[in-house]
Amino acid sequence: MTRLSRHLLWIAAAAPVMAGVELGRRIFANNDDARFAVLAQDLLSHGLRVFPELNGAPYYNKPALLAWLIALVSWPGGDVTQLTAALPSAAAGVATAFAVWALGRDMFGLEAGTYAALVTVATQGFFLQARLPLPDMLMTCFITAGLWQFWRMTQDGARGVHWLGFYGCTAAAFWAKGPAGFLPLAVALGWAAATPHAGAWRRLRLVPGLPVLALLIAPWWLVAFAADSAAIRDTVVVDHLMWYLPQTLTWKSVTAPLRNSFGILFPWVLVLPVVAVHAVRFVRARGGAGDRVRVLLVWALVTLVVVGISRQQRLRYYLPLVPPVALLIAWWLASAVPRSREAARMPWRTYAVGATALGAITAGVLVAGGGLPRDASLSLPASVLEVLVLAGGLLTMIGALVWGVRAKRVGRAFAVAWLGSAVFVVGAYHWEVGRFNVAHDFPRVSQRMKPALQDAPVLATWGVPELPLSFYMNRRVVVVETNDELDRVMSGAAPAVAIMTEGVLASSRERERFAVLINDRLALRSVSLVRKE
Repeated sequence: MTRLSRHLLWIAAAAPVMAGVELGRRIFANNDDARFAVLAQDLLSHGLRVFPELNGAPYYNKPALLAWLIALVSWPGGDVTQLTAALPSAAAGVATAFAVWALGRDMFGLEAGTYAALVTVATQGFFLQARLPLPDMLMTCFITAGLWQFWRMTQDGARGVHWLGFYGCTAAAFWAKGPAGFLPLAVALGWAAATPHAGAWRRLRLVPGLPVLALLIAPWWLVAFAADSAAIRDTVVVDHLMWYLPQTLTWKSVTAPLRNSFGILFPWVLVLPVVAVHAVRFVRARGGAGDRVRVLLVWALVTLVVVGISRQQRLRYYLPLVPPVALLIAWWLASAVPRSREAARMPWRTYAVGATALGAITAGVLVAGGGLPRDASLSLPASVLEVLVLAGGLLTMIGALVWGVRAKRVGRAFAVAWLGSAVFVVGAYHWEVGRFNVAHDFPRVSQRMKPALQDAPVLATWGVPELPLSFYMNRRVVVVETNDELDRVMSGAAPAVAIMTEGVLASSRERERFAVLINDRLALRSVSLVRKE
């Protein structure tokens, strides 16, 4: 077996396992998780179309590439399930690992490529998003592939096909999640501005590339404007612009990017401070010779800034940070540590100060926001066994890295450290998803309530997310948020029913006119299925 084959075998073994463990187990408990599964159900029912419907209304917010893929893998079975809905994200996760490996190999060699791919699949961000039917993993896959092609097209003697790959992957990232997919172009522009080389802008091939990009994304816009120009204008203004506009500067807006980056990159984020310091020093000392590391720093910084300044903050928005950070860690392990004595120094005092500051910031944000979220307890260890396994995995990872860096035996140390990180992320997910499913058991509640819905033409919901109900009940669900909206839905000639939380039901102005059919618990709250008498 050749050296290349051995490295590919590592990735071919680790990436599918890390993407496939307990795949399809997680319940879709909110509108984001269930949205593309519901869109795929509509495609299976009505055939392939550019804009599938979401509870009776065409979905214009984002391109439906993920919904098409879910419908494709669900078509043989005739129905969308938790497993088939998650399969495209898992496949995109595996493809992302190989794209990271290819870029790391081109930049720093085979060892670095393998390290980078393995770090990628052992982060919390990868492990969670590879199991959710959300477009973020698919978009990250295309972003990574696009920036691999970008790196190759900017090298001396590059062939013309690479610029087509870069702009083509950028267009594919748009089809995965809309304008957020233009991130590779932002990274490329940031690289050209930060690169001292003459001709950096020329290597971007903007003149032929931008028209190709426009041509590839134009069909979605043209069909959308032809279908409903007013709705598309609202989508552009509200969802594509206002959603991402910079937010006002507050304590929460400043700390949110740090918290989300920490969570998406954990546990490998623990070595990021020392890696970042050495990377910056390397670029400054080597000048033009540090271009490889400069690309990764620009990629990570542009991603952090673009996502961090946006008005809306979600943990998954920071998933595109995983590939550049994994590549930086791989460069440090494969190149910096073996060649630099300074790289073996671990700044423990700096870590202690940073950890204390991060803990204080997190506590301050929680206090200012009214304490822990309602479902925060689901993520915390609930037994001594969990604590021992998670702590053991984390300590194994840290201990192996410290020993390997000091002894300069990176290969063996990395293998042990990676196993420790894998145990941590797999164990944390396994126990957390078990508690999560019990608390958000939409399948059980839906099955229990279905017999009472047989003659009801309309199902309304107030205080309970509508798309998980629509997915598990396989029917249209109308969301209401006021008493007047509820009256309009419930006042038809045929008997309508509604699912609402106990608090909403108690505060309804017509509480005495509702007949409670079923009481249950869902999402850590008491809910009731009611019919208006």
